[in-house]
Amino acid sequence: MKRLSRIIILLSLLIFSFSPALLAKENVPVDLTILHVNDTHGRILPYIEGTSGDGQMVGGAAYLARMIEEERSKNPDGILLLSAGDMFQGTPVSNLFKGRSVTDVMNYLKFDAMAIGNHEFDWGMDVLRQLIGSSRFPYLSANIKDERGRYLPGVKPYIIVERKKVKIAIIGLTTPEVPYLTKPGRLKHITVDRPEDILPPLIKRAKDEGAVIIIVLSHLGLDADRDLAQRTADIHVIVGGHSHTALENAVVVGNTIIVQAGAYGLYLGVLKLKIDPDTGRIITHTEETELEKVMADKDRPYDKELATIIHAYYGRIEKEYSKVVGETSVPLVRYHQRESNIGNFICDTMRKNTGADMAFINSGAIRNNIPRGRITLEQVFTLLPFDNVLVTMKLTGKKILEILEQNAKLEHGILQVSGMVIRYDLSEPAGSRVREVYIGRRSLDPEKSYTVTTIDFLAAGGDAFSPFKGGKSITYGTALRDVLVSYLEKHSPISPRIEGRIIMNVPLNSLKFHDEGIAFPRISLSDLQPQLDGLFRLAGEEYEPLRNVAWHDGTTFEGPLFQVRPDLCLNIGITHPL
Repeated sequence: MKRLSRIIILLSLLIFSFSPALLAKENVPVDLTILHVNDTHGRILPYIEGTSGDGQMVGGAAYLARMIEEERSKNPDGILLLSAGDMFQGTPVSNLFKGRSVTDVMNYLKFDAMAIGNHEFDWGMDVLRQLIGSSRFPYLSANIKDERGRYLPGVKPYIIVERKKVKIAIIGLTTPEVPYLTKPGRLKHITVDRPEDILPPLIKRAKDEGAVIIIVLSHLGLDADRDLAQRTADIHVIVGGHSHTALENAVVVGNTIIVQAGAYGLYLGVLKLKIDPDTGRIITHTEETELEKVMADKDRPYDKELATIIHAYYGRIEKEYSKVVGETSVPLVRYHQRESNIGNFICDTMRKNTGADMAFINSGAIRNNIPRGRITLEQVFTLLPFDNVLVTMKLTGKKILEILEQNAKLEHGILQVSGMVIRYDLSEPAGSRVREVYIGRRSLDPEKSYTVTTIDFLAAGGDAFSPFKGGKSITYGTALRDVLVSYLEKHSPISPRIEGRIIMNVPLNSLKFHDEGIAFPRISLSDLQPQLDGLFRLAGEEYEPLRNVAWHDGTTFEGPLFQVRPDLCLNIGITHPL
């Protein structure tokens, strides 16, 4: 009996010696890593960064593969690899094989999901279905449906995956502007819902299915992602694309983390999260240096097996596309929101080919810079990857003014031009921002008919330029790439420059300094002015004022007030009346 009493006492002491915390269920934080890319546009081969011709080699899927492998080794059970869309259109090694080379790369890298971007529709629905069929990862878009309200064949609105026993929902979204950004008529049986309308019920459904973490894989652009985060509750992470924004540091809006990895395979996004597996609360996340640059130096390790897969495609086109077709004595640099020397050159070439009064091309059709020196056929193809042809038509001056007023909204970049000079005043209301237009030395006559050359995308009303559809006496011409190559072969070296064809008066308090690929804040000139000299000294370059632009009525405007050499990373242009 005494022995039994001792045993009972001993057991009691052992039980009560444990703390309540140890008896409770242990709640251990979980480490997850989201690897992400976006807007690769077929750049699976390394390329030279910048426009000087002597920049460093960057990008390349074989180099990216080694970086992904290294991250997977650090957290083998907690990795997600995601793409926010626009993976295929853009280079000969992708376009000539209708994206199949890129799907082979993505399959090899074992992507977990991809959002559908607007350029996934560039080759039509049949090719998209083939790409989906050849891919070993899901394509996501919750807001694109057919005319009966069904999701596109092979496309899912979301998936739920599990990492370290945590269920994660990944919901795909595509920009609602896709009908305007794709060649008109290609998506005539497609409907696009507003993301803020369809997202809340999908989040609820995913949570009902056990999802603890909600990731939105978005091809909307950074501004739209910010707005979505403000409007929609319960999004933990938005992995973004479309605006080509290199977010070095993650953006936080409310409780939502937003990331984006630039474009053209230049960066791998690495977002590390520590989460509560029961509530989904993000305890910590990568706040700074979320992007890792993909370097392709000769001493950098790369995945040799993937390099072999890529070369099997490139080897079939290398001889033809490495041919030199011309030369430029200046860097050819594109700008999305202002006049560019490459835009001027392309439009001048178009106008000379057809003998038109004027020519237009959208900045979105111009996809690359070309450094000073020899120009290869591959560079021309990457510059103009879309299979556009010239279209010449008769348009009245009134229709041209409608086009220019649409252009002044800056919704899709600006139209590059030839044969005309335009002055805009962006402080005026939309619809009355075109202040003066000259064709040669004569003012545009609203009643006169002019001969206009553009590309088939714009002629069909692309980028919301519907007035082009009012053209008369329409004739289709040569492929734009062929026109450019023919001109280069006959007239090299070329040295196009910015001439003041497009002058924009912008209120100083609304200036936005923009360099595609870098997210600059909105700032005012007064904040920046004291720093200008130091800024350019740091860059190691002098800045020089460009020539004054004398308007036809005698008014003088300064062109861009100053400009950094175009092969540097930062370019700023300001225009204002003296």
